[in-house]
Amino acid sequence: MPDSFQKRLFTVLAAVFGLATVALLLWIGRVIFLLLFAAIIGAILLFAVSHALAQRLRLRRGLALLVFLILLLGIATLLFWVEGPNVLQQFAQLQSDLPIAFHRILDEVQETGWGRWLLAQSPDTTQLASGARFALTRIGGIVLTSATAIAGLAITLLLSLYLAAEPLIYYRGLRRLVPERMRPALDECVASVRKALLWWILAKLLSMTIVGLLIGIGLWLIGVPLPGLLALIAALLTFVPNVGPLIALVPAVLLGLATSPMTGLLTVAVFAVVFLLEGYFVTPLLERNLVRLPPALTLLLQLLLAAIAGPIGVALAAPIAAAAIAICDTLLRE
Repeated sequence: MPDSFQKRLFTVLAAVFGLATVALLLWIGRVIFLLLFAAIIGAILLFAVSHALAQRLRLRRGLALLVFLILLLGIATLLFWVEGPNVLQQFAQLQSDLPIAFHRILDEVQETGWGRWLLAQSPDTTQLASGARFALTRIGGIVLTSATAIAGLAITLLLSLYLAAEPLIYYRGLRRLVPERMRPALDECVASVRKALLWWILAKLLSMTIVGLLIGIGLWLIGVPLPGLLALIAALLTFVPNVGPLIALVPAVLLGLATSPMTGLLTVAVFAVVFLLEGYFVTPLLERNLVRLPPALTLLLQLLLAAIAGPIGVALAAPIAAAAIAICDTLLRE
């Protein structure tokens, strides 16, 4: 066998083995890599805020970052001190009210002819009610007491601080891994991704705030219980496009229907109007400096990442799509 053929065969086998190893490592550490991506988004936001403060106050950027973190921690501590017990009490009330509201709605449905027919086509009513009661009473506890979620959030925040404090150290290390002739393209792609993610997270935070305020005011006006807590849930879930608004709608509609059928319909109307405004006016206006994310692409990526990494994949699908589009746009422009 000629030496040249052996060398080519060895090169091909080594490349295949290397790609398989990288793919295996990516699969094993998929959640870790997603947490790293979330930390990069946080670091981009922290870097931008600290850079703006440094220019405004004429401080070193590291000192400006420290000032911002102290201010943020102080505001968070004050809010928790003032509103924390009230929010926790409302969470506990929501956890106990949702099963009661579900049973009340189920009893009203059973009193109608179409309701009895519909329930006859579904699983046993007792089994359905007990299953719903278990789900509604356990969801809040799982979210609030999950050590995995708390650990993931802590790791993400810590990585964001490290990356924002000294970003050049990590970026220089990344550049050394890339061949010298490809480094200019890497610099342009990183700059494009940084800009896209910065505008995305700023637009998303402002959009979440607007949605929370409008939902809270709307639910308060129509008399839905716990409007503030439901608005907070809706604001937080606005971070996840497509899926988040539907999840936020469920507890609000249950509490609205338990109050009266008209209140339930008005609750749906409030959510529909607010998210239509958010989707067709607020988000396009806020994201005018961004590459528009095709809804179908975002949804497909959410389904794919949900199968791969679970809820964290669904939550990060939109910024991943924004980063991918920014990279493709930069490379194609070249």
